[in-house]
Amino acid sequence: MKILMIQAGFGAGGAEKVMAALAAHRATLGDEVHVAAMMMPEAGSFFAYPGSVRLHVMGPQRARGPLLQPRRAVDTGRLIRKLKPDLVVSFLTKVNCLTLIASAGTGVPVVISERNNPSAQSARVWRRLQKALMPRAAGIAMQTQDAADDLAPSQRDRARIIPNPCLPVDFSPAPPSETCRFVAVGRLTPQKGFDMLIDAFAALPRDLPATLDIFGQGGAHGALSQRIRDHGLEGRVRLAGLAPTARHWMSAGDVLVVSSRYEGFSNVLAEATCSGLPAIGFDCRYSVSEMIRHEENGLIVPDGDVMGLSQAMERISRNRELRRALGRSAHLMANRLKPAQIMSQWDELIDQAARQSPRVAPSQSAESAASS
Repeated sequence: MKILMIQAGFGAGGAEKVMAALAAHRATLGDEVHVAAMMMPEAGSFFAYPGSVRLHVMGPQRARGPLLQPRRAVDTGRLIRKLKPDLVVSFLTKVNCLTLIASAGTGVPVVISERNNPSAQSARVWRRLQKALMPRAAGIAMQTQDAADDLAPSQRDRARIIPNPCLPVDFSPAPPSETCRFVAVGRLTPQKGFDMLIDAFAALPRDLPATLDIFGQGGAHGALSQRIRDHGLEGRVRLAGLAPTARHWMSAGDVLVVSSRYEGFSNVLAEATCSGLPAIGFDCRYSVSEMIRHEENGLIVPDGDVMGLSQAMERISRNRELRRALGRSAHLMANRLKPAQIMSQWDELIDQAARQSPRVAPSQSAESAASS
């Protein structure tokens, strides 16, 4: 089978990591796999691909303006027509929309996968467009039951729940210390709630031996740095930059904290819970409550409750035995997220979609879909 997979970029991120794993998996099955994206980092793809997987970058790297997205749709359509794949797999809301539009008239079935919480994102036009175009998809993959429940009833029944695969990380625990070392990981954006995390840390007793390292890069770096200074937390809270591997940030801490306002599927939380690193998380939609079992492998805090987060951090800081007990429950998630099991679910969806025609006639225009 010839498969074309399409994503936003080849940088660091959960969607990019899963697409790289899926591409490698299908290549081992003998498929001809192509992976395309709108952007490529100057240093090349953050995630490695097998040599047999062909990478494509579509369109101008620095295009801007109102014609950007139409130009991307045209580039996507050209690539589909050039490669003539048996199936297309696309990740993320905008890419799903562009791919469904670009594939119209080709007869190529498209499997789309939502990788975030679309109901919490700001680009409502893309949410509406994806909802209108979704009937065209030959298959729909959602990461959590909460995410699937947000779909229209007609599409909810078609969706497959496929969480991200995760292997336990073979990491070296941080050396014993009287200090509880918190870590947080993710893009420095409002979604990840690191502003609330810094506020929660600032509410801890000043004499509590605790530190916080936030790993990641992003546009909120300056604002977060200023927040750390405003709280007088220099030396205790650090923006630690991009962690090259999960092993790097896991070895730096005793407890992971997930302070997100919303998630699609938290890969860092999956890595922590599969590997025996205790976690604290806001009960935000989606995925946090599906991976943290309260008092078994971590602690769940009501969504957005900054003082509750601070109290949970203080509790786990003062109780080393609690940290050890929570860390002994890695099997709870490791068994559920075994890569072989997850890839088998993808195989079933891909094979099923490849055998069927698009559900909406190819002649239907994007404009009529968007207005429905």
